[in-house]
Amino acid sequence: MPKYFEEESARFAALLEKLDGKRVAVLGHVRPDGDCIGAQLALCRILRSRGVDAVCVNHHRVPYNLKNFVRDTPFFHEDEFGNGDGGRIAVSVDCGNLSRLGKTLLEKAFPQGVFAAIDHHATNEFFASEENIVIPNAAATCHMLAAFCFDCGVPVDSALAEALYVGIGTDTGQFRYPSTTADVMEIAARLVRAGASPADISRELYEQEKFGKLALLQRYLATATLLADGEVALAWIPKDAFEATGTTREDADNFVNYLRAIAGVKIACQLEQSHTGVKGSLRGAEDWARVDLLAQKLNGGGHIRAAGFNLDGADLDRDRGKIADEIVAHLRERRAAL
Repeated sequence: MPKYFEEESARFAALLEKLDGKRVAVLGHVRPDGDCIGAQLALCRILRSRGVDAVCVNHHRVPYNLKNFVRDTPFFHEDEFGNGDGGRIAVSVDCGNLSRLGKTLLEKAFPQGVFAAIDHHATNEFFASEENIVIPNAAATCHMLAAFCFDCGVPVDSALAEALYVGIGTDTGQFRYPSTTADVMEIAARLVRAGASPADISRELYEQEKFGKLALLQRYLATATLLADGEVALAWIPKDAFEATGTTREDADNFVNYLRAIAGVKIACQLEQSHTGVKGSLRGAEDWARVDLLAQKLNGGGHIRAAGFNLDGADLDRDRGKIADEIVAHLRERRAAL
């Protein structure tokens, strides 16, 4: 059977050999999603199956709808990890740049930086010191890891298959996005044969919602507005909404997809006030809109159709209009280039 990613799989196999006998921390990005957590769990399980002392560490806690997938894998929040536990080698997954790993986590526990990185973001900055395995056209980092496993003959048990399926499923919008290729579907099928249960995974991900999240969504959608003749949709989380609804920031993750689903919308943007400024999530309905390039203009990055940014020092109420103007200007610039 032809290999999915022959060159990159060989590099992955070589990386595993370099990590044998080491103490490893698998890092993921802030505000982790399904692909991030799935990739952290998957790589950690692969390493531990080889006898490597590996753990997962993240700046933020595992979202509530992903907690049950952790199972017996050692997974630490930044505060639990403290200043590290003896100089572990850092390997990052699903992260395009160092800042997305969390500044305080790196400063406290990994001042030596990141040894290796595995990622699929087109805006990846190749920040790891030893190895950067980046495949921008991969559907998910878990797509890469699953392909590496099958290409390299890494045993895939049900727990590993589950973690990989979670990442692929969430980053492809449950196999709805253009990144869903025949190879992706084939890999997903192989993961199901290895023990991943699409029904159980879907139930954990999408049928465990809190009532407060619905109240938060109601407040969010009440702010929705259309710009640029209906081609830009913008909405934001009111500053008091989390406290008023008893929710947290992770409950608002992916609300932006409601805007993206509006007929005629080419770019959707979700804004919220963070501790340091304004956080934005971007979604594009067409490749030409290039929300990854838009995110870069706003101190962020990501994928062609899904990206994000953080504007340090910005205020949601004061700067919302300026951000909207930047989005509209980008849309017009991209459309003019067609």
